[in-house]
Amino acid sequence: MKGHTTESLKEFTSFIPLRLTPSERALLTVLESTLHVSEYTDNVDVASNRYGGGTSRGGLVKVKRILDGILEACHVATGLGVVAMLDHPSCVLKGMNHIHSGRNPKESRNAATKQSGILSASKFWKRTSSINSLDDVMDPSKKSKKAAKQAEKARKKAEKKLKKQQAQRVESGTNDVNMDNSSHPEEQDTALVQSSISTCNGQDPALDNDDDDDEKEEEHKMSREEYSKVSSIAALSPDQNEMFLQHIFEIGRRNKVLNPSKMRSTYGKLMHLLQDAQSPTIAKSLGFTLYKDLVMVRPFLESRGVEKILDDDRLVLATMYIKTKDEVTGKAVGRDVIDRQVKHKMEMAQELLEDYALDESSATSISREELKLCIDSISDAIAVVESNVAPVERMIHLLEENFRPNSYDKQFSLELRGGSGKSFVSSKYGYGFGAFGGGFGVRDSSGPTLTHSHSTQYTFVWQSLTLWKEVQRNMHRLWVCADSDLLSVTTSYQLLNTGQGLNRVQQCPKVGKVMRHLLNKTQNAAGSPWVGLSVIHLGDRDVPNALVFIDKYTQIPRFLKPIADFCDGIPELCSNDKIRAYIEDQFGSEENLKMAVLSDYFKHGFDGSGDDGGSCIDGRLTSSWNWTSRIVKKNYYHAFMLSGFQGFDGDFK
Repeated sequence: MKGHTTESLKEFTSFIPLRLTPSERALLTVLESTLHVSEYTDNVDVASNRYGGGTSRGGLVKVKRILDGILEACHVATGLGVVAMLDHPSCVLKGMNHIHSGRNPKESRNAATKQSGILSASKFWKRTSSINSLDDVMDPSKKSKKAAKQAEKARKKAEKKLKKQQAQRVESGTNDVNMDNSSHPEEQDTALVQSSISTCNGQDPALDNDDDDDEKEEEHKMSREEYSKVSSIAALSPDQNEMFLQHIFEIGRRNKVLNPSKMRSTYGKLMHLLQDAQSPTIAKSLGFTLYKDLVMVRPFLESRGVEKILDDDRLVLATMYIKTKDEVTGKAVGRDVIDRQVKHKMEMAQELLEDYALDESSATSISREELKLCIDSISDAIAVVESNVAPVERMIHLLEENFRPNSYDKQFSLELRGGSGKSFVSSKYGYGFGAFGGGFGVRDSSGPTLTHSHSTQYTFVWQSLTLWKEVQRNMHRLWVCADSDLLSVTTSYQLLNTGQGLNRVQQCPKVGKVMRHLLNKTQNAAGSPWVGLSVIHLGDRDVPNALVFIDKYTQIPRFLKPIADFCDGIPELCSNDKIRAYIEDQFGSEENLKMAVLSDYFKHGFDGSGDDGGSCIDGRLTSSWNWTSRIVKKNYYHAFMLSGFQGFDGDFK
C-alpha cells in the first residue's frame, strides 16, 4: 500500500480520534462496568415493543422507560466513579481540555428542542403526573371528568394547607425577624389562593411558568469554575453533572473508533442509549445532553495553534507504518531493515517534539505530552488501517497469482451454477433485477444463488475485494460518519422486525455518501464493466442502521487474514514429515491444498448465499461471512486446525 503524503495525512487527521490519556482510561473502565450491568436495550426496545410503541399507549410507556434507563445509567456511572475514587471533578476536568469542532452540546440540545413540540423534563412530568391513566389521552370525556375531580381535590388541599399555615403563624407570631420579604404570610396566602383558583379552572400553574422553568434550568447548569470547586460528583444531580457524563460517554465512543475490536458487548447499548438521548422527544424531556463531539487530532492541533505541523514532511516519517511482512508475497521483512526504520521514525518524532512543543512554563501552544499524544494517535491510526488493508491486498494477489480470467484448470474452476438467484454483467451503475434483495417470493439462501462463468466470477471477486480495500482505507471516516448518523438530531429511527429480530431502522445519509463515493472510485478503476448490482443497502431490512453497517465491514480483516495466513504458512506446515504425508495423501500436494482453499473461497464466498446475500454490495460481504460458518464441513478443515487456526472470531468450536 502506498504511504501517505503531507496533504493526504492532513485530511486523514480530521478523522483520527485522540488517543486516551491514563485518566480517560480509568473513566473508560467505569463506563464499561456501567454498560455491563445495564439492561437498557432489553428494557427499552424489547419490553416496550409489547405495548406497540408509536404514539398510543406504548409511546408514553417507552418514553418513561427511556428516561428511567438513561437516568439509571447516569446514576450508576456516577456511583462507580465514586467507588473508583474518580469522584473529584479534577479527575474529569483533567481530560476535558480538548477543543471540539462542530456543534457543541448546547447547540445539540437546542437543535433537538426545535425539532420537538414537547416540554422540558420538569414540565413533561408535571403534565403527565396529572394523568392517572393512559386512557385519559385516548378519551377526552374521561379526561374532562377526571380534571374536574382533580380540581376539586386540589382546591380542598389548598384550603387545608392555608388553614394549617395560619394556625402555625398564630402560635409562633408573624413578626419573625428571620422571615424575608418573599415569605410574608400575606404573599403566601395569595399564592395559595391563586394556585387553587387556577387549578379549579382546569389550569396547571406550573405550565404557565415555562419561561421561569427555563431560567431555573439554566441556573442549575454549572460552569467549569463552579464544577471544579465541588468536593465530589456524588453531590451533584445528573443535570449538574452534565460535563462528567458527556465526557465519559465521549470516551467510550472515541475508544471504539480507536480499537474496533473492543467493547463488542457494550458498544451497542452505549449507542442505543445515546441515540435515544439525542431524540428530539427525549432531549427536551431530559433537560440535559449526553452528547459532545469526538476529540479529533486535527481540530485539537488547530486549537493549540500548531496546525503547521500537519504541513511538515517529517510528520509523515514520524508516523509511518513499519511492515513486518511484504504485502504482496507475504514473506517476512528482515530484522535489520525493521530496526533501521524504527530508529529513523523515532528520530523524526523527537525532532518534531523539539521544534513544536513549548516548555510547560509557556502560556500558549501545546505541551510536549500533548503533542506526543497527537503523534502517537496518528501513528496508531495508520497502523490500524495498514493492518486491515494488508489481508485484502494479500487475497487480491493470491487471486491474480493463482487464477487467470480467461483460462482455468477444470478442477479449480470458479464457475457457479446457482439455483434461485440471478446475476449479470451490467452497466457502470449496475441497477437491475433483484436490486433490493430477494425479489418476489422466497428463495433458498443456503446454496449458491448466482450463475457466473469462470471469467465473470473472477471479475466479480476481484471487483469486490478491490471495493473492500477502499472501504478499509477509509474506515476512520466511515466510523465518524456512522457516529454522526446514529446520533443525529434530525433523523429518527423506527423499531421494526426486519426478519432478523427487532432492529432500529434509521437512514444513514453521511455513511451512504462516503460509500457511494468509494463505489464510484472502484468502478472507475475497474477497467471493465461492473459485475452484479451496485445497490448499497442502508437504513432498510438488510442493513437497518449505521451501527450494523460499521459492524459488518469491520469483520472483513477477521475472516480474510486467517485464509491468507494459512495459504502463506503451508510450506512451514509441511516441514513436519507426518503432516506433509497427510496433506499429500489427502490433496496430492501442497499446491493442490492451497488451490482447493482459494478456489472454494473465491467461488462459494461470493456465490450470493446467506439470508440477505446476492450480488449487491452488502450481499457480497454476507456471502463471505456465510462461507466462514460452513468451514467445519470442508475437507481441508483439519489442515486448517493443524496450522493453529482457532476461528474467524475467537474460539471456533
